[in-house]
Amino acid sequence: MEKTPEEKPQKASKKPGARDKDDEAYEAQPKKVRWLTRAMAEDFTRNDVLLTTFREAIIYIVFIIAVTICTIGRRSASMFYITQALKGQFLDKEFQTANDVGINFYDIRSATDFWHYAESLMLDSFYWEHYYNRYDPVAPAPEDDKKILFENKLLGVPRIRQVKVKNDSCIVHEYFRRLFLTCYDLYREADEDQETFGPGEGTAWVYSTDAETESIPYPGKISTYEGGGFYQDLTTTRNASSILIAELKEELWITRGTRAVFVDFSIYNANLNLFCICKLVMEFPPTGGIIPSHSFQAVHLLRYTNYWDYVTFAFEVTVYLIASYFLMEEIREIMYFKLRYFLQFWTYIDVTIIFMASANFITSLIIFPNVDSTIKKIRDNPEKYGNLEYLADKKILYNNFAASLLFFSYIKLFKYLNFNKTMGQLNNTLKRCALDILGFSIMFFIIFFAFAELGYLLFGSQVEDFSSFGVAMFTLLRTILGDFDYQAIEQANRVLAPIYFLSYIFFVFFVLLNMFLAIINDTYADVKTEIAIAPDEMQMTEFLKKGFYKMLQKCGCNIKYFEQEKAEFNATIQQIRDALKKCGFSDLEIEMFFARYNIDPLAEVGEYDVKKIMKELEGQSMANERMDEDATLVHVSDFITQQERLDQIEKTIQQLATKVDNLLKKLEALDNVRKAKASQG
Repeated sequence: MEKTPEEKPQKASKKPGARDKDDEAYEAQPKKVRWLTRAMAEDFTRNDVLLTTFREAIIYIVFIIAVTICTIGRRSASMFYITQALKGQFLDKEFQTANDVGINFYDIRSATDFWHYAESLMLDSFYWEHYYNRYDPVAPAPEDDKKILFENKLLGVPRIRQVKVKNDSCIVHEYFRRLFLTCYDLYREADEDQETFGPGEGTAWVYSTDAETESIPYPGKISTYEGGGFYQDLTTTRNASSILIAELKEELWITRGTRAVFVDFSIYNANLNLFCICKLVMEFPPTGGIIPSHSFQAVHLLRYTNYWDYVTFAFEVTVYLIASYFLMEEIREIMYFKLRYFLQFWTYIDVTIIFMASANFITSLIIFPNVDSTIKKIRDNPEKYGNLEYLADKKILYNNFAASLLFFSYIKLFKYLNFNKTMGQLNNTLKRCALDILGFSIMFFIIFFAFAELGYLLFGSQVEDFSSFGVAMFTLLRTILGDFDYQAIEQANRVLAPIYFLSYIFFVFFVLLNMFLAIINDTYADVKTEIAIAPDEMQMTEFLKKGFYKMLQKCGCNIKYFEQEKAEFNATIQQIRDALKKCGFSDLEIEMFFARYNIDPLAEVGEYDVKKIMKELEGQSMANERMDEDATLVHVSDFITQQERLDQIEKTIQQLATKVDNLLKKLEALDNVRKAKASQG
């Protein structure tokens, strides 16, 4: 029969302010959080820190492996070899100029040199129509072998494009306006010449916008050039292309307003499944002459051609899934820490990794869906320029994001090594000396910028390493590492060059650099000492061992885990020495301390040795306290002596008071006598 509420036993009413044992036990337990991250675990127990560190480390190891395979797996040494082969053909080979002088691409200094290069070496490199060359033909090359270096298929045809600036784009001083009727400034988009010139027909003489050329801006050595301009597509045969180049030369296609000429072409190597987008650049500065440069970008655009592509695709999916998990972790930490979230260093590393992974994913969505349509367009129009500039630029951006993702992913490994005191030395050292380095950096860069400006002003007009302020800064950084050309600056200024060089070496290399190293070394010594004297905590190995034994017990194995009791004191001779140095003891005092207590430098100081030292120190302190107590005791004889001295002092004071009263009376009588004489007179 069920009891009524009145019959049920009632709990004894608690007094006001009283607490049950159950309430106290509940409050003593740490609050549980369903989703605990590594950063959040710092607010909880050591066991939570090790557990979350182990769990996140396992996930992160998988992430690191996946990122490494995706990033490095799509790179190969063949990319380097294909660019080197093309450079050897187009840049390093020599051709004959008007004076029958042999020069290569890097030696081009005038429009005449460029036209000789275009009519000879450039055309010979594009069209491989004979074995071995057209001057010594063994046999005509088959149609399948009409490729650059017999291995690289030219996609479409090459293109020659130029950009120009307007006349009167600069200002001539009034003193010389009659002598200079034309003026052409550096290239700027606002000053670009878009007027039709020459015969006035065809794309070579009529301006085309970047939307028509489908070219992208190119950052040259002097300026950044837009994608539009005047262009001429060559043909599929050498003879026809030679005629086109001759017509451009005869009609003076290159003028004084020309600021850059580009030779663009794209090739595909089926042996390596690699594309290479090539650009030969001739910049015409306002100073006259030509500054040649080049760009060869080997990229992998066609995917899923072999089993390794599918393997890397699987790892890419893994990377994006784990990055999504990291994003949810960051959202969880923002909700937990609120504003404190932005005060943590690893927050910015985590956000950078997520951003790089997201940018990589978005860039891949832009590139790879457009590859098939672009290749099909080139294949259907073999007599037009095979333009892969846009895809190559986005592919390079994709590779840069992937490389940055890999770099910051490896940096984040230190986050999971900091749970161990020894592994966290680097992190603690940098954290401790951050403010000192910041203050030092201000002082360093003031002096560094001063030397960079001085070098730029003294040697900038003659020495390439100081041609601009930015180049001068990098030159001085290389000088710190021992890479410098003293002969060049000495030839520029024989008087100031030695003074500049020696003063820079003295202040930066001998003073500032050693100050920087001293800050790091001093902070590292302090951190190492703190680690030596810090109390021991549960380490990851011990945590894993305990978890392993618990797992075996759950599986039915009758195995007990015996935890070794850690000694309260367990230090080596070096740790004691570091601790004493931090407390301000000199080396001589430390050696006297070791000799006094017979400490063996090769042995480990255990609990027994430390207790022995502590007892001796306590004995010395007790003796000192007793001596202090004996020194503070007051005896009866001392008390009587002091009392007699006080009586004598009182008597002396009374005698002095009597004499002072008598003196005052005599002075008063003398004063009365003077007053009486004054009244009678």
